[in-house]
Amino acid sequence: MAKIVGGSTPRTSVADYWDGSISWATPKDLSRLTSTPLFRTERSITEQGLQQISSGLLPRGTVLLSSRAPIGYLAIAEVPLAINQGFIALNSLGAVPNLYLWQWVAHHMAEIKDRANGTTFQEISKANFRPIGFDTPPARVIDQWMNAAEPLYQLVVKLEYETSILATLRDTLLPKLMSGELRVRDAEHLVEDAV
Repeated sequence: MAKIVGGSTPRTSVADYWDGSISWATPKDLSRLTSTPLFRTERSITEQGLQQISSGLLPRGTVLLSSRAPIGYLAIAEVPLAINQGFIALNSLGAVPNLYLWQWVAHHMAEIKDRANGTTFQEISKANFRPIGFDTPPARVIDQWMNAAEPLYQLVVKLEYETSILATLRDTLLPKLMSGELRVRDAEHLVEDAV
C-alpha cells in the first residue's frame, strides 16, 4: 500500500551538510504543529547533507509519523523534505491516496504504540510497523471519502498557510511599531499587500 522509509542525521560536525535550502524534519518540528500540514522545519541541510540520508528527498504529501520520543506525532509534508531517524515516512504506491494513509495511521495509533518496544524509550521500528494489517476499501469508497476529505484538508492547508504569513508579519512589524520606526498607517499598507 505504501513505501515506508526512515531517515537519518547528517554529521553535525560537518558544516557543509547544514544550513542549506532543503528542509530537514525532526519530531520536534511536528510537536509544534496545531494541525496536520507541515510547511517548514527548524533546520535545513544542503545537497551534500541530503546525500547522507538514504531515504533522500521525500515529496510533498509524504505522511510523517514520529516513531520515537514520542511515538505518534503525525503530519503531512507540504514541502519536499528530508527526515531524521525519528520518523516512519509513508508514500502511497497508488491504491490509496496519501491523505487516506494519514487517516489510516491516525485510526491505528493505539496498535502502532502497542507494537513499540525499547528499554530507554519506546520506539516503533519499520519492521514492527509494516505487518499492521491494511484492508483496502473498494475504489468507490475511497473516492467518496476523498471527495469529502480532500476539500476539507485543502482548506486547513490554506488557513494554516495564511496564519503563518500573518504570524511572520506580526513578528516583523511589531518591534518596528513599538520602537517608532514604523507608523500604524504604513504597517496597514504592508499587511494589505501581503494578504
